[in-house]
Amino acid sequence: MAVLLRVPLVIPHYLVLSVWILLVVPAVAIAWLALLIEGRLPLFLHRFLGAFLRYQVQVTAWFGLLSARYPDPLHTLEHPFRIELVERSPQPRLVTVFRLPLALPALILASVFNVVLALASVAAWFAALVLGTTTAGLQELGTFCLRYQVETQAYVTLLTAAYPRLAPDVTREPE
Repeated sequence: MAVLLRVPLVIPHYLVLSVWILLVVPAVAIAWLALLIEGRLPLFLHRFLGAFLRYQVQVTAWFGLLSARYPDPLHTLEHPFRIELVERSPQPRLVTVFRLPLALPALILASVFNVVLALASVAAWFAALVLGTTTAGLQELGTFCLRYQVETQAYVTLLTAAYPRLAPDVTREPE
């Protein structure tokens, strides 16, 4: 039944994200200046931008049928579909100056993956209506697209200096 109601149930989350993004844009500008001056992101900006990214991922994962858990903006660390952000670390100032032009190829690819994720979500929605669950292939495709989008957004919002990568990090132990 929750599959049928995804659209009306996600509207409040998109409203919260819309208001939050109004604060994120100036926060990224301040973070950019702080990175140029200090060489690292201030703690409050790292937490604020990280919380936004976590919540956005949860909303996207839930709406795209990658997660069955309803998103909660106040408990982003307790959600099963969560991201681990690296601690604030020094970032190269020269790369920070040119972050947006450097991010353009990743942003273009992330927008392509956004279309793929949308198509996979529609297919997953129909599969869930017919089969009662989505397929593993659609889950894997959607998760891949969302992971790349998250890495791109973390790079653009200055949460990390690591450029988004197509291949997942295989050096980490599976959870």
